[in-house]
Amino acid sequence: MRGKYGQPPEYVAQWLLPIGAVAAGVLLLVSGAVGGGVLLLVGGVGLGFWFSRLTAAAEEARERWARSLYCRQCPATFLREDAVTV
Repeated sequence: MRGKYGQPPEYVAQWLLPIGAVAAGVLLLVSGAVGGGVLLLVGGVGLGFWFSRLTAAAEEARERWARSLYCRQCPATFLREDAVTV
């Protein structure tokens, strides 16, 4: 039951890779390798956006879990806003 109803894992974003890619892209742009610099710059920004979306999705799942209730008579979970007490 802990696997099914347990708290979702926290996502820890690794920001070193996108920041490193952006920094390397800027260095390549300054040194004259425009194609590689732009590619790394766009890739780093894309990774940063993707990691931020993963972090937001994990936080939303944890907030949803914190608001949810589970029924002990049937295998279902409900949000507190949707739960009806009998």
